[in-house]
Amino acid sequence: MKKKSAAKKEEQHRPPPPEPYPWLVYSFGDNNKRQIFCSISNPNETRIRRIPALQNRYLWANCHGWCLYLGRDFCLILWNPVTMEEITLPCMPEVAIRDCILTSPPSEPGSKVILFFHRTNNILYCELGDEEWTELCYYDELKRTIKEVGLAEEQMVPTVLPNLLMSPVCCDGNLYAVWTPFGNYRDCCRKLVKIHEIHQDGLKIEPLNVFLRSARPKYVHLMESCGDLFTVEIQYKDESLTGVLAIGIHRLNFSNKEWVQVETAKDRAFFLPSDRVDQQAFSIPVIDPDVANRVYFTLHGDDIYKKLYSYNIEDGTISISSTFLNLPRLQRSCPVWIMPHLRLTNTPKEDEHKINTEDQESGKVYGRENDLKDMESTNDISALHFDMVKVIAERLILVDYLHFRATCKIFHSAAPPIQWRIAMEKVENPSLSSPWLVFFENESVCAFIDPKHGDKYIINLPQVLKGGIICGSKDGWLLIAVAEKSHFFLGEILTFFFNPFTQAILPLAENMDRALDFSCIGFSSSPLSSECVVVNLSKNESDAKFVVEYSSSLGQDLDVDLNHWHKNEFNDADFSFNYNSPIFYKGAFYCLGQKGNLGILKLNDDGENTWEVLTKPKPPCMSGYDQNYLVECDGELFSVFVGNMRKWVQVFKLNESKMTWIRVENLENHMFYLSCSSSFSVKAKTPGMENKIYFPIFCGQSMVFFSLETKKFHSFEGKDVNFYGSREKLRCGWIEPKWC
Repeated sequence: MKKKSAAKKEEQHRPPPPEPYPWLVYSFGDNNKRQIFCSISNPNETRIRRIPALQNRYLWANCHGWCLYLGRDFCLILWNPVTMEEITLPCMPEVAIRDCILTSPPSEPGSKVILFFHRTNNILYCELGDEEWTELCYYDELKRTIKEVGLAEEQMVPTVLPNLLMSPVCCDGNLYAVWTPFGNYRDCCRKLVKIHEIHQDGLKIEPLNVFLRSARPKYVHLMESCGDLFTVEIQYKDESLTGVLAIGIHRLNFSNKEWVQVETAKDRAFFLPSDRVDQQAFSIPVIDPDVANRVYFTLHGDDIYKKLYSYNIEDGTISISSTFLNLPRLQRSCPVWIMPHLRLTNTPKEDEHKINTEDQESGKVYGRENDLKDMESTNDISALHFDMVKVIAERLILVDYLHFRATCKIFHSAAPPIQWRIAMEKVENPSLSSPWLVFFENESVCAFIDPKHGDKYIINLPQVLKGGIICGSKDGWLLIAVAEKSHFFLGEILTFFFNPFTQAILPLAENMDRALDFSCIGFSSSPLSSECVVVNLSKNESDAKFVVEYSSSLGQDLDVDLNHWHKNEFNDADFSFNYNSPIFYKGAFYCLGQKGNLGILKLNDDGENTWEVLTKPKPPCMSGYDQNYLVECDGELFSVFVGNMRKWVQVFKLNESKMTWIRVENLENHMFYLSCSSSFSVKAKTPGMENKIYFPIFCGQSMVFFSLETKKFHSFEGKDVNFYGSREKLRCGWIEPKWC
């Protein structure tokens, strides 16, 4: 019995057996004496431990299979979660440290721990075995670097704002860091540098002329993966970090010093720190295809981080990867990732799925064409005259036309690929049963999905729109923001209207010194109308001001330097935008805030624009919801609130005579299509689609809708859908196809 008790006690003082994936570790109890180890491969099993080395300590970094912990006594230790080995480092002075890194495994000669100061141009470093830290100031070296790259020395203002090195990362035996010349997170300032020759006499900084991609309010994580440098940019809904709008992954091409968008990563996974930028993100090779090709993270305040989210890099959807149901009630415990050092070998190659699409010119429709089988020998298709097949094809609506082409070789030959712009000439009735979900599948391709049938169609984007994002949709037009490649990091943004069906492009003004942080953007009418107005409303949560930018002039020449954006600032501490699209209603833009309150922006001809947050109507829902939307339907204003974890959906109609929201239980013959960039209503053309709300959410391959009749989420596969079995598409919208 004593041996069993001793063995059990020893087990409690060790981490669980190593796994090929990192543990998500929660600390709890008095002085964080206990730890809960959670596995992403088995979320229903949690292991409680009491590891002495981790008590009263804070995890700074995971490097080369070692964890760097800081104690309350300002003592640092290196701890190996597999061997339980501890290496005690010299006590450091009481200074604010932002980042730290272990340059190589402790067993290698010259291994160093480097600490980067939070507010001064200094680092501390020690080689393992040193009895004290060595402090270096790198300001003079940065000044030399500025002269080398030809920048103005005025960018360095040490008495006002420090010039910091931060986010260090080791890659292929080299040490890199991010230089912020103004000591903040301004997009135009974040540059990548290489650090070497660190010794007691100084260090050398090599400029790489590489900028970090970033956009407010976005966290950019720099990390190494299999000998390459990657950034993972995560854009939150607001500064509370409770929701995600977009995630982007880029790999640095060292040869041309450009960041390349990662469209798939089937042999690795990325792990982001919880709620903090001073902890390191990391990536590991992955064998399991259900784990690979994803970014893993938790969200602030989400049941005290009990849910693990994953972002699928290939299809651009976000879902709950794991829910740790067995966690005790935690007191604001922020989990950390701990990755044991395991040598993964023989990563299997993923099966390559061949897509049978033909090489078509830009702008042609690519149907989802299956392998064409020669069916002539098994049925009477060959008996049809070729001209008769062509006549049948010419009388099909667009979607059926594409299905027709995919049926067999004869039909495929008789029905040639069509251009969006001449679809009206090729088909008699281009009307569709519903709007389509639209998104950019990658930097060069625009994709559409029919929500009812699940059919997917793609077109190539014109060159000028490549790399853009969808900001709004109305009357068959997309509003697209594109960062000029040559000026991306100066924040110069170009905005365009784009009709993907006619390929028409209308440019708006350059939006100078603005990042891609559109929190509330929309336009009043078709851009072909002289009355069309575009508005972009954004707010810094740190103060009460928000900015309204609007443009009412459209340029016709892409080479003309346009400057038609106008700007107003308003003071308003009570209204926060909720990343939903404004509704142009009765001559004004209506916005629904995070608190459910209603704001109205009126743009007047005399330039005296007004902003008002209405005291009435009162918010119909006070709490318990994640997202809300405004919709115009038959000349009336509706609001839709979606409960936490999509537990409920409630619809309200504005009674303008009493200025109150009235609960709506039935949409009758209407359908609502909701997304962050576009929300509108249409009348149902197909029986069974009415009285439903459609979201950019998938269950399997089917799109998800909410039925006001059953008060539940369903898919077109006939399944009831819960929050845990669904995936939400990011950076998308709805569009009603129009060929004129």
